[in-house]
This record gives sequence, C-alpha cells and structure tokens, in this order.
Amino acid sequence: MSDTILQRNIRARRLVALDQKSAQALGDVVRMRILEVLSHRPMSAEELTRVLGNSGHKKAVTTIRHHLDALKTAGLIETTKMVEVRGAVMKYYAPTIRAFSFEVPLKFEDTHARLIQDTSARIQKILRGILGDKKFLIESEQNGTVCSVCKGNHFREYAAAEIVNHALVRAMEGNASAENASDKQAKTGNSKH
Repeated sequence: MSDTILQRNIRARRLVALDQKSAQALGDVVRMRILEVLSHRPMSAEELTRVLGNSGHKKAVTTIRHHLDALKTAGLIETTKMVEVRGAVMKYYAPTIRAFSFEVPLKFEDTHARLIQDTSARIQKILRGILGDKKFLIESEQNGTVCSVCKGNHFREYAAAEIVNHALVRAMEGNASAENASDKQAKTGNSKH
C-alpha cells in the first residue's frame, strides 16, 4: 500500500504549437537570440556575429552560420536578400516567427487575472467560429491522426492554435506599425488633434 505524499491539479499556462523541427531548432539560447535580433531587421551572418557578440554571445561566424542553417531548415528564417561582396555572396536573413525570450514576472497571472479572463472569453468565441467552420472541419479530419493516448484528434486543436497564432502575429504587426507611425508623428510634431 502506498500513501500519497503530494497530489495537485496542474493546468496549462501556455500554448505552444510547434512541429518537431521547430521545437528542436529552438532548443538553443543562441538561436532564440538570433530570432529576436532578426525581428528588428534582416541581417547577414557577419552582422549577427557582431550584434550577438556585443550582447554577450560571442561566437565564430561559422557557428552563427550553423545556427542559421538549423533555423532555416526548420522554416523559422528565410533568406531575404543576396548581395555580391568582393566576389562572394552575402545572404541576409529574416525570421518567419516572432520569438520573445523574457522571464515572466512573478505573479504575472495573478496581476493580470481579469485581463486574462476577459481575453479568454473573447478567444472562446473566436475558437467556436474556427471549430465550426466546415472547411476547417474537413481539413482537420483529413490531416489528423488518432492520439495513441486518448484516441482523440489533436490536429484540430493544433490547427486552431495555428490560425489564432497567425492572426495574433498579423494583429501585433498592425499594432506595431500604428505605434511606429504615431511615434514618428510625435517626433516630427505632426500629430493630428
């Protein structure tokens, strides 16, 4: 007979929708930092080496190229430009995902409980719309495989998370563009009132 020493319910706090290649590629601190740096503007391996070196990640250009190859293979970055420099081709890269690597503040969930609850209710409505879409249902039935643990089709959850993820990226990009335009107006004194 065994006595239970500890038992508690744990609920998910985050949703991460990644394929295996992406998850493997993101398993390195330097690669996460590369994605963060590239989110500001496309850069070459040489530029990345300098920027990363200045932020405490001193690596050889060959090492950075290895990391870029891993990120590119996983589909997390793409070549945006190729320039001939002294007879060689210099490639510039940009990310296909937006990566943030911050430490979540203590009690973040408690501090923002109301906002999380309100946003959850809105997202539930959005998810009902996605999960009820006929085209989505057909595709998720065709592409889904049965889970070996629960016999469910988790592809539907994954696909819905990807749709919300893509929409969130577009919304954040739109918001960032609006903020940048507002900042430029404020600097030039052309704000409209």
